[in-house]
Amino acid sequence: MKQLLILLALALMFLSACFPAPVQLTPPETLAAQTLAARPPTNTPPPTDTPLPTNTPTPPEGLPTPTLDLSIPGAYCLPVDTQRLQGLVTKVISGDIVEVLITNQTYPVRYIGVDAPSILAPAEWQSAQALGFNQMLVEGKYVTLVQDITDRDPDGYYPRYVLINDVFVNYEMILQGYGMSISAPPDTACANSLLSAVVEAQKLVRGIWLPTPVPTSTITLTPTITNTPLPPTETRVPVCNCKGPRLTCNNFPTQTKAQQCFEYCRSMGFGDIFGLDKNGNGLACEGLSN
Repeated sequence: MKQLLILLALALMFLSACFPAPVQLTPPETLAAQTLAARPPTNTPPPTDTPLPTNTPTPPEGLPTPTLDLSIPGAYCLPVDTQRLQGLVTKVISGDIVEVLITNQTYPVRYIGVDAPSILAPAEWQSAQALGFNQMLVEGKYVTLVQDITDRDPDGYYPRYVLINDVFVNYEMILQGYGMSISAPPDTACANSLLSAVVEAQKLVRGIWLPTPVPTSTITLTPTITNTPLPPTETRVPVCNCKGPRLTCNNFPTQTKAQQCFEYCRSMGFGDIFGLDKNGNGLACEGLSN
């Protein structure tokens, strides 16, 4: 019997441990109970699960997201989960910078991964051609801007991949030889695609890969004629008759005599009237001995 009582006591102890302790009610006559009763009832909703913000930016209100065609040459790499906007190119600054109008505001856009030759003085090789090609592609036209990671760089530009119709502009500028491919972390989604465009442009020798012309100058030497003055004489005696019968080198015994006649006639304003200086070097009848 004693053992039965012990077992019953143990069973009661086990059951009491399984149930929560009874709620201690506040006596109604206490100040705490009166204070609780005076509080107005509140409908506090239970906590809800708030979704985490996503990294995918949304376009400005009212602007639809343009479609993205990854079958365009070089465009297989374009991010599909980032912001895409359409805008009007109002100005082409260089081979890799344009101004784009979006909802009445102009944004300076830099082509991701493209380093076009600078047009600033001294202008780099093929800079004018790169500017002209970029103008031909996008100026005055609507383009699609695709963001990678960076929204705005420290220089105030908006790095973007740019598409127009079926042309991936970043890729096309490099493919035609009007820019180098540069690494621009963290915007590297299309780094391999742009690098393949460099290889193709080098192979086809386009744009900046053409040989740089070396300026050449040709100096033409102009023969000079030295006038040998006649030795001063007390009386000016005609050396020969410049108006007389035509003379040739055979009419002079020495080169000195021929030279004197030649210079005399020139000093008198007749020039080389007898044609004694055949090669125009100022020496008459050079074949004669002195």
